[in-house]
Amino acid sequence: MTNITAGPSILFLLLLLSSCQSFLFPTSTGRHVSLIKASPEDVAKELREQAEKLREQVAAFQQEKDDVVEAERQQEQDIRQEKQAVRNRYSAEVPIFKGDGSTVVEQIDFPPRFPNDTSRIKVIEAPLPLGMILGESEDMPGLTIVDEVAGDSNAALAGVKIGDIVRACTACRAMMKAPTWQILAGGIGRPETSRFMYNIDGRPFEEVMEAVGSNRMDPQARPVVLVIERRD
Repeated sequence: MTNITAGPSILFLLLLLSSCQSFLFPTSTGRHVSLIKASPEDVAKELREQAEKLREQVAAFQQEKDDVVEAERQQEQDIRQEKQAVRNRYSAEVPIFKGDGSTVVEQIDFPPRFPNDTSRIKVIEAPLPLGMILGESEDMPGLTIVDEVAGDSNAALAGVKIGDIVRACTACRAMMKAPTWQILAGGIGRPETSRFMYNIDGRPFEEVMEAVGSNRMDPQARPVVLVIERRD
């Protein structure tokens, strides 16, 4: 009785095992190879092919991921370069005169006055007399522009052109300076001329003219530094 009942169960188990192994090890042609019928070489070959396909899928996924990261990095770099290009266009390295008499060169930003990125900032140095005429802009109130430039003047030789907006210039002022002991003794000190960068934007025209002319007070007779904005 035991042999009669066990026979169908064993047969069913073998059939089930054969089906599972056929499912686990498909061939490249779509046919299934069971562990009972397949040789060890066939099984090893099938596993190698599946491993190779898996490696190709992983490599393709990694490449796609790397492409996305590279695209984002390139986009960020383009944005930084664009911002730097705009800053270079509307900034200038100008001398900054410190209170102790030293001078440092710093990059100063000048917001554009001409619209639509059609201009750029330039620094020009020219000795006195400049040989140019400044005026108030009719189209842009509060701005000082170059109305005329003599053909053989120092301004013309330095590159100043009619229509330039003068954004800043060097200026000089006289101040009384005295050591502490002299102040305590009631002395008034001695005059000393200091040089500085004068921001012209929005300043009264008469004050601008005085600032430009004050460069005559420079005891070292250095060239006037002009920061101008020019249309391309």
